[in-house]
Amino acid sequence: MTRKALSATLVATLLVMPIVGAAPAQADEWRHTVLLYGMGAALDGTAQVGPLEVPVDLSISDLFDALELGAMAAYRVENDTWSVTGDMTYMGLGGHSRSEGGRVKGDVDVDQFTLMGTVGRRLSERFELLLSLSYFNLSTDLKVDTTAPVPGEVTTRAASVDVDWVDPMLGMHYEVPFHEDWKLNLRGDIGGFGVGSNFSYQMLVTLQWQSAGGAGAVFGYRLIGFDYEDGQRSSPSYERFDLTEQGPLIGMTYRF
Repeated sequence: MTRKALSATLVATLLVMPIVGAAPAQADEWRHTVLLYGMGAALDGTAQVGPLEVPVDLSISDLFDALELGAMAAYRVENDTWSVTGDMTYMGLGGHSRSEGGRVKGDVDVDQFTLMGTVGRRLSERFELLLSLSYFNLSTDLKVDTTAPVPGEVTTRAASVDVDWVDPMLGMHYEVPFHEDWKLNLRGDIGGFGVGSNFSYQMLVTLQWQSAGGAGAVFGYRLIGFDYEDGQRSSPSYERFDLTEQGPLIGMTYRF
């Protein structure tokens, strides 16, 4: 089976997991939560296609200038033992970097789509073990302009690539309820293991308010990173994306 076929199969699995998980396998009441949120993320690392390598360094303030389009949503269904969560993020980003006294200018344009499907098994009232599949898709355009010592002489190199992969991930979720309608959620995941990427990870901290009427709000901080590599370094088709995005998030929830 090719990488593309494997990715398609695993993505289909991600999409049907919430439907399977929502079936009432036991008498516990199933609770549903929909989350719509936005994230202001700093992005840093390295993107490389063949010999063309561009460092990426976008601060949170840069992001608002670089963000072309963003959409983020999550859905969770749970009872007292099991949970199934689907999380989707899309960001279109563009940025610039300079080096060597300003003579080398790099441009990067990244469209990133991530879909994560997670099954959780509650071991105690507050602690949950997680097993996830994460689908990553990156559509990247790179360009490097090099200005020679002679004024007016500029050499331009460019490359475009569209890559996708699926990472298995293991994680933990711990929640701390306090007051009447508030709780603190802590989540951490690691994955990749050479199946899709070499290594991927996620850390998420959220403070959630949930009213008895169903509406709620969430405030938090999220960090996502991955190190994906394909091909030989000496090959013109070599691809590597070693990127980390992190920043605050805010959103609205509805439980039913």
